[in-house]
Amino acid sequence: MRRSSFAIFHVMAVIVILVGLLTGPRLGIINHDSLAFLSPLLPQGALLSVHVLFGCLLTLIAIVFTVATIRAPFHGAPSKFDKAVNYFGYLVIVLSIATGWLLWLNPESLSLVIHGLSATAIFLYLVLHGIKHTVFKGKQVLSVLLPRNALILLSCSVALVYFCGLGLKLIVAEQHLRLEVAPLSTQSHLEIDGKGDEPEWLRAKPIKLTTFGGANFLDGSSEVEIKALSNHDETFFLIRWQDPTESLEHLPLEKTSDGWQVQENGFYRFDERTYYEDKFAIMLSTTCGLGGDGTVQYGDAPLADKPRNWHGKGYHASTDGRTRDLWHWKALRTNDMYLADDNFFGPPQSVALGQRRYTAGYQPDGKESGAYVMNWRWYSPTEVTPKRMPIPSPDITERKVLDWFASETYNPQRDMAKIGEQLPSVLYRSNRFEGDRADVRARGEWHDGYWTLELVRKHQTHSPLDVELRSGVCMWVSAFDHAQIAHTRHHRAIQLRYML
Repeated sequence: MRRSSFAIFHVMAVIVILVGLLTGPRLGIINHDSLAFLSPLLPQGALLSVHVLFGCLLTLIAIVFTVATIRAPFHGAPSKFDKAVNYFGYLVIVLSIATGWLLWLNPESLSLVIHGLSATAIFLYLVLHGIKHTVFKGKQVLSVLLPRNALILLSCSVALVYFCGLGLKLIVAEQHLRLEVAPLSTQSHLEIDGKGDEPEWLRAKPIKLTTFGGANFLDGSSEVEIKALSNHDETFFLIRWQDPTESLEHLPLEKTSDGWQVQENGFYRFDERTYYEDKFAIMLSTTCGLGGDGTVQYGDAPLADKPRNWHGKGYHASTDGRTRDLWHWKALRTNDMYLADDNFFGPPQSVALGQRRYTAGYQPDGKESGAYVMNWRWYSPTEVTPKRMPIPSPDITERKVLDWFASETYNPQRDMAKIGEQLPSVLYRSNRFEGDRADVRARGEWHDGYWTLELVRKHQTHSPLDVELRSGVCMWVSAFDHAQIAHTRHHRAIQLRYML
């Protein structure tokens, strides 16, 4: 291999690796709070597709370089130390590429750890390698790395590799998981009870996938199994996922010597991970792009002219003007309603005056009536004033949700609660939503370390905030283990295929 060819491979690899090293930690901050100190140095926005693209480019460069080296080895005169350092660099780059593809195909916690460690090793290798050559060769290092007669060839090579990598990325992005939606007779009746024990479900072909990156799960991951059935009007989903505990708490209010206080561990920054209910979310879109179809915006301030988020993880919002459907089942707040909260991801919303938590494109569908609200007047991490108390008040510790019509306005003179007693933070104004927000019926049951969730919705709701259920629609799923936002995720979209 000629020196100019070697230099071209070298420069392209360095550029691609540097982009990967900048985008990778930003993605990693979602799972690892210990990386948050790097946040000011890292790019923000919809970065998963960028990371995957440059991973594809690095794969292509590595393959072409290996073939070229076998056919015409580069004859230099490196020292034994240089050889050892170079072989170490090759090893960690190969490890990074291999684990990156493993994470794409079937994410496992071990692959995630090795991928992160190999990226760290690559960074150290680049630093040491660069310092060594700069010290020994000084200003000549640039002329050695990139001879003048190689500039035109370099430009052509960069363009060629980029478009080849872009093509490879497009191929990768089309490798969806397929969920076959089995036909269901109109005479069949499925009870939405969270059991999934009807014989019709035996005809549905399941898919299984590993979701990763969630708080409180074992190794941060949960295996999810999904089945689907449909008749001419509705689609039914049966979902089962691993969760070691049934969590039905939601920020309970506890009586202290100083008054009532919200029990929380992260809620102040909207990242509660202890006093919260289990949840499950499904996103639907007519397109199947990477990064949740481009709705995941990484960073503490990824949206121009919008507020920073409190937790530094990012926002959900679409930047193409389209709406993605979101079904948000909550084990405490919506399960007894036999509903999933019908929400959507849309363009970033305007900032409301006095709004403490800005949610960008994450918004609820409209409703005609019915809702739950928080059972405090103004939030403070030190003390809150409840809105309502049960009637009568002695048995307040057994209640997880407080019904508006079984309660009365809070009066401190009539507050007989003892220190240590708790009061629900969820206040039902009615027993269910009405309107667009109630389009998805759902019920879940927990048993022996697994949640089983049944959902059903009409194919077409005629709401501009909902996605019509038909072949080609893609979905993504996330599980929450008593966590507010720290959910599991997967990269490959699940594409619906109706068999009717």
